[in-house]
Amino acid sequence: MKGMKKFLTIILFSFFAITLVACGTSPLEGTPTGENFGSFGTYDNLKEYLLEYYDDENDNYYTAEGALTTTAMDGVDFDSQEDATTETRDYSKTNNQVDGVQESDRILTDGYKIYILSGNKFFIVDADTLNIDYEFEFMEDNADIYSYGYLDDMYLYDNKIILTSYVYSYQEIQIEDCKNTTTTAPAPAISDESDDDVLDESGSEDYYYDPCIAYDYSYGTKVIVLDVEDTLDVTLFRELYFDSAHLVNTRMIDEQMYLVLDNYMIRYSFSEELYVPRYMDSAVSNDLQELSADNIFFMPRDVGSFGYLVLASFDVTSNEEVNVKAYLGNTWQMYMSLNNLYTIISRWSYDEDTQRSSYSTFVVRFEIENGELVYKAIGEIEGSPLNQFSMDEYDGVFRIATTGYSYTDLETDNWEWNIDNFLFCLDATADDDMTELSVLTGLGKPGETIYSVRFSNETAYVVTFQQIDPLYKLDLSDPENPVILGELEEEGVSDYLHVISDDLMIGIGRQAVVEEWGTRFTGVKVALYNTSGDVPINLETYLVEGEYSYTNVKWDHKSFVYFTPEDEDFTYVAVPIYEYFEDYYGYSQSLYVFKITHDGDLELLSKLSHMEEQEEGNYAYYDSIERAVMIENYIYTVSYSSIKAFDIDNNFVEVNSQVLNQNYYSVWGYPGTDAVTVETVD
Repeated sequence: MKGMKKFLTIILFSFFAITLVACGTSPLEGTPTGENFGSFGTYDNLKEYLLEYYDDENDNYYTAEGALTTTAMDGVDFDSQEDATTETRDYSKTNNQVDGVQESDRILTDGYKIYILSGNKFFIVDADTLNIDYEFEFMEDNADIYSYGYLDDMYLYDNKIILTSYVYSYQEIQIEDCKNTTTTAPAPAISDESDDDVLDESGSEDYYYDPCIAYDYSYGTKVIVLDVEDTLDVTLFRELYFDSAHLVNTRMIDEQMYLVLDNYMIRYSFSEELYVPRYMDSAVSNDLQELSADNIFFMPRDVGSFGYLVLASFDVTSNEEVNVKAYLGNTWQMYMSLNNLYTIISRWSYDEDTQRSSYSTFVVRFEIENGELVYKAIGEIEGSPLNQFSMDEYDGVFRIATTGYSYTDLETDNWEWNIDNFLFCLDATADDDMTELSVLTGLGKPGETIYSVRFSNETAYVVTFQQIDPLYKLDLSDPENPVILGELEEEGVSDYLHVISDDLMIGIGRQAVVEEWGTRFTGVKVALYNTSGDVPINLETYLVEGEYSYTNVKWDHKSFVYFTPEDEDFTYVAVPIYEYFEDYYGYSQSLYVFKITHDGDLELLSKLSHMEEQEEGNYAYYDSIERAVMIENYIYTVSYSSIKAFDIDNNFVEVNSQVLNQNYYSVWGYPGTDAVTVETVD
């Protein structure tokens, strides 16, 4: 569920990014760094710059005059536990793209405790007993402010847990000199007098409301840092809040956390009372503060849209003030190496001379300097990347694979469409402009687009698809002359690629057959490839049948679990798969656990499930396994409702379980069966 929500959110932001048009205003004169990039320096300069985009006579969209202050989370009260042993255990890690660059997740472990985000709750579970040591439900508690939110992701560093969350709040404001009369109006007027709901003559539900009460809304991103060193006294160590900002993504390098956010407060209108990004850092104050004008910047070409791209970084172990900068622009996708952060924005452009419209992408490079993100350069390329795995940095070169769309107006109502795939190599060391070193074309057959990419040092693997799956192997050892070494054609497509060893790679995707009317998917495939030669070789494919079956690894690579036990010559791989059968009415979900020997064997070890079969094959939706971790010879699976432990060495027998959320939920069944309601109990 969580993975799907994040996937849909990414798609939504992608749509916004695609439809935006560059503002085109020339940079502000007199800025300290010249024409292409600079700080506004003063709020007056920023205001003057923004007013160029808005006519004072235009009708603006509503902008809230006031925003809510945030309050520190209190009332953290957890049960105690025994001190953890100082011994170390072998365990699986988060599926990070870049070694040394940590990504957030919803399940983490240190080998002894398992940290879980399930629904809107945070748990710390003892790995040996599955006892819940800590439980916290995210909720704002303020008598005057109605707040809602959800826990998004988390990090674990030493004795700190870092939670990211989205917060939506509103509060009532009394309108001065207003006649206080009570009346009715159609929903969705807001009132806490829910018992006073009435039905009008038509039978529709109306709500009483006070016309002298207005509502002030706010939303933003909150970061919560918990200190869990003393299990008898778990405390709130630090809290940050970024007003009117959506979290795009985060990364962590050692103890330094980096946040990328989009702030849309100036997208549609300009308000003299509210045009400066605001944030709260409890290390300084529990009140919102405006970002200094010195830390608000413009960039070349405004990179496609109007808004603020907010970059923040802070040390999770200290109370040093957070570093925050805002740039005119936004992003919907990012990639981070040990040296740089790259953000992208895509847009359509039109050439009047050729009457050609094409899709292009701006890549913006921010260098890491003493834990801060500093703007360095920008580049423009054709097409748009699929996801973060389409991007990579290696030996001072930024590599990015894109699919480009273009069409030409041949005559009235006659358009010529073109789809092309590219791999660009850009200079990742130069300032101002990310110079193009080379571009590789010829990837894919006519009409095919990129479905997955994986970089591995001087090699890249690219999958394109429309009817069959060409898996390309590329040689990038000379970034000025990239070469296609070979390609493997097979039915189906790999949506996610993962390097197991120097000579082995696994692909997770969908099997397909080509029919007269087009391509039909027939199930989920797990394919093992030998990549030692120029042309990849399919060693073995495991197929989970079902036309509508799928795995969320396609859009959520954190759900892909891999673990190579210390001193062993094999790797465990676990993939959650959702299976549909009986003409789509039958449904089940399992975690498929495979063993890949490093000499090239793929073996299914077990199918683990939280779905206890009800009468005639009904299955509970909230028992879908969302995440898993492995510790020594045990695998722990987490669904919304529970956590279970299985003994790997003992034929994956279930050895323990613990309820996480008690809920009423619907149950799906075969045709002809009635849905039932089940309550989870201890």
